[in-house]
Amino acid sequence: MNRTTINIAEYSFEYDESRGIITNSYGKNVSADVEKISNCEFSVLVDGKSFHIFFSTTQNSPNATVNNFIFEIQKETFRDKLNKKLHKESVNNNSITLRAPMPGLVTKILLLEGTAVNAGDGVLIIEAMKMENEIKSLHSGTIKKIFVQEKQTVEKNDQLFTIE
Repeated sequence: MNRTTINIAEYSFEYDESRGIITNSYGKNVSADVEKISNCEFSVLVDGKSFHIFFSTTQNSPNATVNNFIFEIQKETFRDKLNKKLHKESVNNNSITLRAPMPGLVTKILLLEGTAVNAGDGVLIIEAMKMENEIKSLHSGTIKKIFVQEKQTVEKNDQLFTIE
């Protein structure tokens, strides 16, 4: 099953190529007919409305042109989506608690409690399935509490650290 998530402005759609179904962000199936014109060009009919979509890359940034309007495509991995979801669920007043996105072994803690951190800074490394995954902060602030230690096993959703 090949699924593609399409985010255009505030709209989000998921296209299931094998079934030819487009689902909007509310989980409602939308009547769609997708015709592939070339590798990067599609004609889409959604609920009686026609769209011409052309995918291209300009200055190393992927774009989609929809009916002559250009939209930048932002790729988001499953892990990115999970991290955002875990961050949203963990917000408490002015502190944010980051939770483990997967089970694994904490191999290295990169920053200490009380350290200032910027969004995107690595805080610790979790090894999962023989791969090292740097866990980054999505917010700026100060590391208030670190809940784990090096060589500690964590499960998915275990608390890792809190930022204020």
